[in-house]
Amino acid sequence: MPAAGDNELAASASKGNERAFREIISRFRPRILSICLKMLKNSTEATEAAQDTFVKIYFHLKDYDPEKSFSSWAASIAMNECRDRLRKRKRYSQTFRELSDIDVDTRQTYADEDYESQKRVKRVEDAIEKLPEKLKEVLVLKAYGDYSYEEIAGILKIKIGTVMSRLFRAREKLTEMLEKENLI
Repeated sequence: MPAAGDNELAASASKGNERAFREIISRFRPRILSICLKMLKNSTEATEAAQDTFVKIYFHLKDYDPEKSFSSWAASIAMNECRDRLRKRKRYSQTFRELSDIDVDTRQTYADEDYESQKRVKRVEDAIEKLPEKLKEVLVLKAYGDYSYEEIAGILKIKIGTVMSRLFRAREKLTEMLEKENLI
């Protein structure tokens, strides 16, 4: 028996089928969490943002248009949740940033590699963090969410040409920053 498609799951979950909604969470959690981690740079906050995203998905399933990609619709909700959290963060202007679990994960991932390699990875992550928000969003969705141009356009509610342009500028700016640091 083939697995239910995203639209069938959404339709079933919107009618109260808890099993269908659990399947939606199971299917989309890794992608949503990855986006939240890259946008927020804090695993605790990213986990909360992903959970809040699924709460919003649940309560807005009736608003989902089955003619559109469920994956893009869910990612759009996640991006909006991250943007809200980033705005709040700026408003309260934290004076220091805790060491994020992403940094810890990066160190663990590269534990067997030499110290220089670890420093390079950290510099690349720092460079991505310094990108203007609009460029960073497109880069995160493409590189870490693995979304197509069309899906990114739908998520961010911009034209495909704008996605392509922002992605080009993000890569160009990232290359520039990395060349200054002699990383490429």
